[in-house]
Amino acid sequence: MWEIVKSILLDKRLVSVGCLLLVLVFIDHQLPCGIHPIISELDTLEHFVFGFLLSDFASNIANSTGFHEKLNKKFGQGKSRKRDLLIRLGGFLVIGALLWELSELFIFPLLGGPSPDSFFSFPITPKNIDGTIDVTVGIIGCLTAWYLTK
Repeated sequence: MWEIVKSILLDKRLVSVGCLLLVLVFIDHQLPCGIHPIISELDTLEHFVFGFLLSDFASNIANSTGFHEKLNKKFGQGKSRKRDLLIRLGGFLVIGALLWELSELFIFPLLGGPSPDSFFSFPITPKNIDGTIDVTVGIIGCLTAWYLTK
């Protein structure tokens, strides 16, 4: 467990992107009406940074637990980068989609937050497209983090 915590805290990119996300969310929630009326694209930026952060987080966890190494032994080194992408996307979708949406449903109302929008209700219409856009932008952030990794 300590190896996981140490690997996260020593990753400069992960820590700096996490601090950026915290600053964005903090500023957004400290203004009386939020910052969205001033900068409407802030929500998109927050989701992009969140996807970027979760991508690095999932890859870092897989490396520090030896999961990457086990997969390379089982399947060979040849497609290690593609496996890293799948780990990043899986981590983003599990942590980002499931945990975030569950927290919006159960924890945000306890803290006095707004009631959540319908996330993925079909058919997708202009009224309920926000959740779909949020996840798509998060996936783009996840792919960007993967692409920028050596």
